[in-house]
Amino acid sequence: MSDFQDELRNDDGYENIVIIGVGQTIMEGANNSFCANSDLPLVMDPYPDLPIRSQFAPYYDSHALIILGYDGNYLGHIDVSGLGTTQKNYIRDILEEHYEQSILGDLNDDSTLNIQDIILMVNLILSSQQNPLADLNSDNIINVLDIIQLVNIILN
Repeated sequence: MSDFQDELRNDDGYENIVIIGVGQTIMEGANNSFCANSDLPLVMDPYPDLPIRSQFAPYYDSHALIILGYDGNYLGHIDVSGLGTTQKNYIRDILEEHYEQSILGDLNDDSTLNIQDIILMVNLILSSQQNPLADLNSDNIINVLDIIQLVNIILN
């Protein structure tokens, strides 16, 4: 699954994608191997009640992938005992329909780069807050260079 998460991020351009594994506390060994050598978060669902999985009834089973939107609402599900092309395409179709791509520099999320975004960026810098949309030059620091770049984008 971590390879597919990387595909979605790197090949398809979905920046805000996280695949979370939900394991059963009774299957500790299998859970560890599922997330071995990956950055996938693993959440343990207490056996025998499985309260996390039961939230997604009737869609959950031992190999279900539940797809949720930004707001936590159900978008779809699929059996992923194997993750082949059909399953990947199904997931991509749901993402394509529901994914909202962020605009770098659009700090007020109005789909327009303007003076309001510059003011918000200045406030971020002054308050030492972080927002990945404000780091226009991708140096992991929000500073005057990002403001200059945003001004240039707006003027051009």
